[in-house]
Amino acid sequence: MKAVLFDMGNTLIKYNNEPEEIFQKVLDSMGFSRSTEEIKEALSKTEQEFESLHLQHLFGKIPSTEYWNKWNCAALKHLNILQKETLGRQVQDRWFDHLDWEAYPHAKETLLRLKQMGLKTGLVTTAYEKEIDLILRGASLQKRYFDVIVGADTVREVKPHPNVFRHALRKLEVKPDEALFVGDSIDADYKAAESVRIKAVLVLRTTNNIDKASNFRTIRSLEEIFQFIG
Repeated sequence: MKAVLFDMGNTLIKYNNEPEEIFQKVLDSMGFSRSTEEIKEALSKTEQEFESLHLQHLFGKIPSTEYWNKWNCAALKHLNILQKETLGRQVQDRWFDHLDWEAYPHAKETLLRLKQMGLKTGLVTTAYEKEIDLILRGASLQKRYFDVIVGADTVREVKPHPNVFRHALRKLEVKPDEALFVGDSIDADYKAAESVRIKAVLVLRTTNNIDKASNFRTIRSLEEIFQFIG
């Protein structure tokens, strides 16, 4: 084993509020009042609209400001709020002011221990590079803890596409069978990593998916990964 790669959200970093709660706080700050139920329905309609128009495939391929402005304007439309581009940009500009997040227990210690062991580390996540910087800083996880960071716009592809994993391996100069990937998603993390011959471990902090994960390597907390590192 020469390298350990990590997913970010729900693996290294915990998000303490749901998207509809954040959107509600953003709208309140802009002078609009909507219930979380209304917002949750609007976000669901936005997701359906993006899927039907194949707009979700633009994620990572166009600048983050352009993508999220399209998304926010669509959500505002479904909330019966005039979807001016200026309002869409305001939602994006204020989003991280209301996002509540933190590093999971043992995240920093695990990363530092891996570095002390002489292992390379990487972050492979479905977020724009600019967003990754903000999230890491807010969670007190320094970029220097990682030898490579792969975001949605790094190779203009997102997990489970194999190119995101292959790019990380090339940058680290390690072979697939010399790496371990740690994530919380069965399909986007575990199966995707295994498809390119990277050994994977699934973070399973609750019992919600324990039946689905019975055939996978699992851990309940980050420090347990060392049992897979010989």
